[in-house]
Amino acid sequence: MPTPFQHLVYAQTILKDPTLPEQIRAVLQEAAGPYFLGSTAVDVQALTGQRRSETHFYRFPPTGNPRAGKAMKLAYPQLADPYALAPEHAAFVSGYLVHLAWDEDWAWDVFGPFYLESGTWPDRLTRSVHHNALRVVQDREAETILHASPEIQAALRRTEPEHWLPFVPDEALCRWRDWIFCQLENPGRVQTSQVFAGRMGVSVEHLEAVVRAVRTGTYKPPIPGLEEAIACFEIHARIDSIRALEQYWRAPESEMPFDQCWMRTPQAVTGN
Repeated sequence: MPTPFQHLVYAQTILKDPTLPEQIRAVLQEAAGPYFLGSTAVDVQALTGQRRSETHFYRFPPTGNPRAGKAMKLAYPQLADPYALAPEHAAFVSGYLVHLAWDEDWAWDVFGPFYLESGTWPDRLTRSVHHNALRVVQDREAETILHASPEIQAALRRTEPEHWLPFVPDEALCRWRDWIFCQLENPGRVQTSQVFAGRMGVSVEHLEAVVRAVRTGTYKPPIPGLEEAIACFEIHARIDSIRALEQYWRAPESEMPFDQCWMRTPQAVTGN
């Protein structure tokens, strides 16, 4: 699925999308650090050792379960109402929901048809190497974009989680934040290729050889339709992300104006 750097770029894309309701945009811009941290925090299981399903709330292939964002809110109803949370907390959950939408759509549009269910690959390891090589290429493209967006680094650096996830301790979220920030601040420390190679049990050199082939267009075997599928994925995920945010931020009482919802509970006013 997309890497943390990719997710930061996707979160930025959603924040700038003209179809995002202005009221939601204003809330997320005001708490940009928590929003951006939330947009990567789904992958914190890489530090905590949790099962992927415990932080991602979906399995692949689909089993008829609700979409991941809905599954998370059903499992942890204390996260389901943004107006009962402090604004920073609600922005963090919003970023989390955006991440889940992009991950699921990558699984359905790209990973499933072109890797998991494709007869192109002779074995599971080869499939994983080629899928991760594509992810490394996209991660490096995202890294370039992020270096031109220092405001994201600054926002992350100021962010301090405060019991934002009932299934992940603050200490783990802080370590995750610091790991992401350290790589953004020091491009030479970006570890995406090393992490992927280590997980698969292959050398970094082997993975990088496939990365070079993907980047230079000498990729073998060719995968007809992959570029078009990635373009469709980005469209679908953008739409699904904004829909998820609209559903999350819908006023709990239909007659209540958006800008009055924060006054509904003491928690929303005091942040306690």
